[in-house]
Amino acid sequence: MRKLTLMFTVMSLFLLSSCRDIINSVLDAIPPFDAPFSATVTVPFAAVSSTNYTTTPPIDMNIDLDQKIKEISPSQSINNIKSVKMNTLEMLYVSSQAGAKLDAIKNARIYLRAPNQPDVLIATAYNNTNPDVITFTVVDQELLPYFQTTQNSLIVEIMASAPTIDFITLTMNSSFKAKVQL
Repeated sequence: MRKLTLMFTVMSLFLLSSCRDIINSVLDAIPPFDAPFSATVTVPFAAVSSTNYTTTPPIDMNIDLDQKIKEISPSQSINNIKSVKMNTLEMLYVSSQAGAKLDAIKNARIYLRAPNQPDVLIATAYNNTNPDVITFTVVDQELLPYFQTTQNSLIVEIMASAPTIDFITLTMNSSFKAKVQL
């Protein structure tokens, strides 16, 4: 009789603990959603090294996932987000003062910053030769703690392909995928 009671208890706990997962995955009540970010910045290349990485000032994102989830489902909040990961990141050439293009950037690393969190590497591009677009390789990293605040920013580290004296204006487009649980 004790074995039967124990088995019933274990089965009940198993079923109860997996109900949330079943609801989230099967019913897909709130599907994963994208949180896009775009910014146009001008980078002064006179200070960018061709042998070491040069860090640019932070680019404020201020992504408010609490507001985005409330737009989808008003009864939900940031507390219902289970995962945030970077989806895509690219840089697009806009203009320059002396004719330099994005092939002036040999290597680039992008970090995510938020208060009370260490900077985390989220994307890299190495040996770039494309003058118009740099498509980054995204690091598969959980980023939820960086989006539990609206004070998040990107840190860009650049290594030049050769010394260049120019100001290059580029647009950074990124997207973060957020998954929600009920």
